[in-house]
Amino acid sequence: MSSSTAPRRGYHHGDLRAGLIREGIALLAETGLAGFSVAKVAARAGVSSAAPYRHFPDREALLAACAAAVIGEFTDVLTEAAERAGPDPVDRLAATAGAYARYVLDHRAGIDLVYSHEFSGPHSQTVQEESRRLTGALMTLVAAVLPEDTPWADLVDFVYVHLSATHGYATLRRQSRPRDPDAYAARAATAARDHLTGYLARVRGR
Repeated sequence: MSSSTAPRRGYHHGDLRAGLIREGIALLAETGLAGFSVAKVAARAGVSSAAPYRHFPDREALLAACAAAVIGEFTDVLTEAAERAGPDPVDRLAATAGAYARYVLDHRAGIDLVYSHEFSGPHSQTVQEESRRLTGALMTLVAAVLPEDTPWADLVDFVYVHLSATHGYATLRRQSRPRDPDAYAARAATAARDHLTGYLARVRGR
């Protein structure tokens, strides 16, 4: 359904902000960053083009709110996957790679915004607050796997490598959805586990 024919959703003032964020993320999934505008989001939400500005002073503010929401949901998804994986630290961290791949395949929304768009000023702070929560969750999982005497900088570096490899695996098939998304996500988890066990073997062999 096009934005011009989208039904009016009747958002109340109190939930309009959340509604605009939901519609913004949905629009990003359809058009990417290039097709994003406050007017289009307002049309999808069934409100006037002026209504969003009660909550977001400009396009960047709405984009930042969408990015923060995506990162927040993403953090929850990865954390829940780790919990479901059981007590083994390696399984828990590897599970985040599978959950990452599956999230990207299922939603295809906001990932480019999160990684490629440069926010500034207060908009950057909005995104960074959720980014710190994601990094903190992964740091906790990584710290449980690596040796206790691992320097802080090495923990941070491993999180970066883990995220980079997982992101690459997840986004390679974003444009052509695999026939079996669950199997693809499982392969992402296996790849992460192989990388992790190989790294641990090298560290312990020094």
